[in-house]
Amino acid sequence: MDQELIEEQKLVCEEFGSAYLPVKETDVVAIALHTLNKEPIVGLRKVADDSNASWFIYGGELDGGEDFFEIITVKALEKEFPNALPYLALDTGYRFMIDSDDYEDVWKEGDEA
Repeated sequence: MDQELIEEQKLVCEEFGSAYLPVKETDVVAIALHTLNKEPIVGLRKVADDSNASWFIYGGELDGGEDFFEIITVKALEKEFPNALPYLALDTGYRFMIDSDDYEDVWKEGDEA
């Protein structure tokens, strides 16, 4: 990842009170590519699952189907949905919500009140 993106990730973490967790291009995310035409786009970071994915990214409403998410590398995410990259260094428990009108919301689970 280039230094400019790393600096942007650090700023996002600082702005929203998160620890900075560096991300490598070989790390994987779970993404519902077929939903990225829907809004808002939501990302949530959990403890890594069996696939080693800790980020789950989708558009619109979350569907519980087994084949809802695909596993891709962060490097592939750069091509598929680069708008998510600034948020990937947020700590476990964080969520983000963005849309094409520049709406942005970032919060940690349990801190909504």
